[in-house]
Amino acid sequence: MAKINVAPTKSNQLSLKRDLAMATEGFTLLEQKREILVMELMRLLNKVKQTHKKMSESRKKAYATLRLAIAQNGHDRMRNIASGIHFDHQVKTGTRVTAGIRLPVIQATEGEFKSQFSFVGTNSLVDQTMVDFLNVLKYAAEMAELESSVWLLARELKKTQRRVNALEHIFIPNFKETLHYIGESLEGAELDSIFTMKLVKKRLEEKNEEANELES
Repeated sequence: MAKINVAPTKSNQLSLKRDLAMATEGFTLLEQKREILVMELMRLLNKVKQTHKKMSESRKKAYATLRLAIAQNGHDRMRNIASGIHFDHQVKTGTRVTAGIRLPVIQATEGEFKSQFSFVGTNSLVDQTMVDFLNVLKYAAEMAELESSVWLLARELKKTQRRVNALEHIFIPNFKETLHYIGESLEGAELDSIFTMKLVKKRLEEKNEEANELES
């Protein structure tokens, strides 16, 4: 622990007591924030795992459907159909606040599903391929939101942990050590003052006694 370089005065003692109270309160608040961040981070990491699994399964299903559609309709036919499809979809973004941090909200929405190609020379697998890949898009948006949120929370947690450590191991101990030093210094100065006053009083009394003896 290191002592802060300040004069051992009453005013500095009062000022340091206020600083210690603020640092202690800040430490408590930061600990609470850290707990909230850890809980939210763990919740999102669990959700990332679940969503990643769903997206992986959805992607496998979509490519499996595509392979079947190509097998039954032909590669060139599927390429021509794909080049003529223009499917409206929107990616909406927003934010939500957790522990004072703005986290992203990403939502992919698609328009009304409808076939955009002739039924001649095609089958239901073509429609199903569109449906399956649109489902992958939904999970991709959710993963983008979750991964961005996890990164932001992890960064804020690291900053919060550094501040907690600084208060716990540097600032609060330094304030306490300095207050202890000031307290001892003021107590010593007070004892010196009392001793000096008693000494002066004793000498005055002795002088008065000597004066009285001379007069008598």
